[in-house]
Amino acid sequence: MEVSIPRHGSQHQKQVSLFRPYCGAAPGSDHLGDAVAMFSRGELMGARQIQDGQPIAFSLRWQPGQLPADPCPCTLTVHPVPGALYRFSVPGYQVVLWFLEVCRRGASHPDGQQTPDMPRSFWTQLFSA
Repeated sequence: MEVSIPRHGSQHQKQVSLFRPYCGAAPGSDHLGDAVAMFSRGELMGARQIQDGQPIAFSLRWQPGQLPADPCPCTLTVHPVPGALYRFSVPGYQVVLWFLEVCRRGASHPDGQQTPDMPRSFWTQLFSA
């Protein structure tokens, strides 16, 4: 999957400007435009890479707010596990911070064929709550 998204339109630039104070100092912040574009989509299909095992498919859906600190209701579905559905809410900027890492890892695979996975901080926060 290619994570690089063409940047165009003043609305997109406004969104990036809103998120910059929250995410601009984070590692991978040079991918902020791509991360905000991912956030605007409201859905990510991916796979969690398990050490010494097969990847586990998941889908993450969220309702993007207008402002970075707005609550962002999320739903994670783990596809191979019946009934594995997790609902949680975090500020929108937290989702964008996670996507910065997704974009940063995607950029290190120039062929664009890597299935996205959420960063370790996402999984840790989800399952320690």
